[in-house]
Amino acid sequence: MKKLLLLATMLLPLCASAQEKYKDTTLSAEERAQDLLGRLTLEEKLSLMISLSPGIPRLDIPKYYHGNEALHGIVRPGRFTVFPQAIGLAATWDPELLHDISSAISDEARARWNSLEYGAAQQDRYSDLLTFWSPTINAARDPRWGRTPETYGEDPFLTSRMGVAFVSGLQGDYPEHPLKVVSTPKHFAANNEEHNRAECNAIIPERSLREYYFPAFEACVREAHAQSIMSAYNAINGIPCSINTRLLRDILRGEWGFDGYVVSDCGAPWQVYSHHHYVDDPVEASRLCIEAGLDLECGDNIYERHIVKALEQGKVIEPQIDSAVYKLLRARMRLGLFDPIGDGPYDHLTESVIGSEEHQELALQAARESIVLLKNDGILPLKARKLHRIAVLGKNADTCIFGDYSGSPVIEPVSILDGIRRHIGDKSEIIHVPWGEDGAIEAARGSDVVIAVMGTDTDVEMETRDRRYISLAPDQEQFLRDIYAVNPRTVLVLVAGSSMAIPWEAASLPAILDVWYPGESGGTAAAEVLFGDYNPAGRLPLTFFASQDDLPAFDDYDVTHGRTYMYFQGDPLYSFGHGLSYSRFKYKSLKIKRSDDGIDISLRIRNRGRREGDEVVQIYLVRPDGVSTPAPAKELKAFKRVHLRGRRSARVHLRIPTEQLRCWDEMAGRYVYPAEGWTVLAGASSSDIRLTGKF
Repeated sequence: MKKLLLLATMLLPLCASAQEKYKDTTLSAEERAQDLLGRLTLEEKLSLMISLSPGIPRLDIPKYYHGNEALHGIVRPGRFTVFPQAIGLAATWDPELLHDISSAISDEARARWNSLEYGAAQQDRYSDLLTFWSPTINAARDPRWGRTPETYGEDPFLTSRMGVAFVSGLQGDYPEHPLKVVSTPKHFAANNEEHNRAECNAIIPERSLREYYFPAFEACVREAHAQSIMSAYNAINGIPCSINTRLLRDILRGEWGFDGYVVSDCGAPWQVYSHHHYVDDPVEASRLCIEAGLDLECGDNIYERHIVKALEQGKVIEPQIDSAVYKLLRARMRLGLFDPIGDGPYDHLTESVIGSEEHQELALQAARESIVLLKNDGILPLKARKLHRIAVLGKNADTCIFGDYSGSPVIEPVSILDGIRRHIGDKSEIIHVPWGEDGAIEAARGSDVVIAVMGTDTDVEMETRDRRYISLAPDQEQFLRDIYAVNPRTVLVLVAGSSMAIPWEAASLPAILDVWYPGESGGTAAAEVLFGDYNPAGRLPLTFFASQDDLPAFDDYDVTHGRTYMYFQGDPLYSFGHGLSYSRFKYKSLKIKRSDDGIDISLRIRNRGRREGDEVVQIYLVRPDGVSTPAPAKELKAFKRVHLRGRRSARVHLRIPTEQLRCWDEMAGRYVYPAEGWTVLAGASSSDIRLTGKF
């Protein structure tokens, strides 16, 4: 009898474990999530559908806070590596580098999560480290939009490539590898105004949706397997995005095969009632949200407070709740949150990786690659030994501007002024007069060269704040004119998050450098470029217009109405894809070969200079006649950043999959794939075309 009791005691944990399938690591995430779902009460299910989800102790479910940010480094809690802002990362035109950066970001996330007792010691709201509401892949259709710095620019193809690279690196190349963190591309779809975002109703033709606003989201879902998508505040053609069944069910899940969960932007479900006035009460808003496929609410205004009433009134049934909760639980299973601690592939990461030398170097390299040389009449690179006195002036000279959704760096950040001082050492005298102090003119007059650091910051552009003008602020413009009058050897360095209308500066100043919001080591990178230790090769991810008058109405969402390089019919100040180098590159020998699954393109480029440097080869296509009206002037369809030593050449191979040849047919309501009549444009920017061909 004692033996039987002993055997029963030994088997009891095994029996319990067998019953708790959600703890069985040999089962699939789907099986485990389904088992756990069946153990939950209705109240417990609803508690999982809000972003600050409390724990359920009886089932060993810990609290889980969705919603940290990681656009260019983790925001909280604590200090992390700070990379250049997203628009600067886009200016690298280097998806491989961006993949490495986002991999480093998620390594730091897991390391901090592990150090915080695998999340148990992290109690701050929106500060857990396994779900990030990044990247922002809304195309920057208008430079007035305050969140342009968070984006990858104005082009849907460039945004797609950078978005896929970021999501893949952040998630750990899931599903080939276990899910490292959840990436949440946002905001689906067409979120492009801040001043009225809670009630904005974007009127958008289907063609603009399909060819401009959707492609980056589709790519992040189909190629990068993004595990979450955030819906937008705005409405599209009269229907708020958070209750838009066509967006969230028919297209996102039905057409693209999305199998993750959808989260609302914060407060958006409530705004269906309060701002859009689409329904008369919040109970009805909860019904429409759950029917459309909104699984998780950022906030607790609708699901926690009103969906029970919708259930009681028969407007919502529990299987709809189950569908949402299942997807949320499955994501946690894929993250390994119900696995034994120590068994996971990322459980070994320690805080030594956070701000490590490797990540610091990655941030510096990203800053280098992001810098765009807009203009140079030969004054750059500067030769420090020939300069006795250098004036470093301007509003943004002695500050480190990271942009919105930025964390704090582990290392001491380097401003442009600091970077120049460290680079020069005692070779030249550095003169600096802080912004606003007297002496905006004598320092310039007595110097061999002036480096004027100007631009924008979060006082001008950020979430909730659209730009009122796209030029420099009036006091900055006057400052430049005054300095230039006493010293024409004035180099302008722009620290900014979007395109700038600077026609006088472009016409008058001998050199202009755009460093964006360059991250923790931006000053070091800028100094290297200014003094020739690094050969710049960044390219503009958006068009620089000469005037705000070149822009359509802010609320015009039809991109065919003169938006972006594809449809703008005027003369841009600096074209999409533009960027100069200290080397000159020659293009020749374009070859085009068509197959059933795509277009193979090759060409030879030669670095004609003595310096080693990078060239960003850009391939644009022009549609066959009659395919769509109006047709874009050209469309980016392939690019590659190529490194060449001085006086060397290389053959560059690029491929355009057949899928990239599709055009939306408004009459037929579907994509068409023209077989022939395409023109191939190969060049260094959208306006600097070197070679042409056809297929």
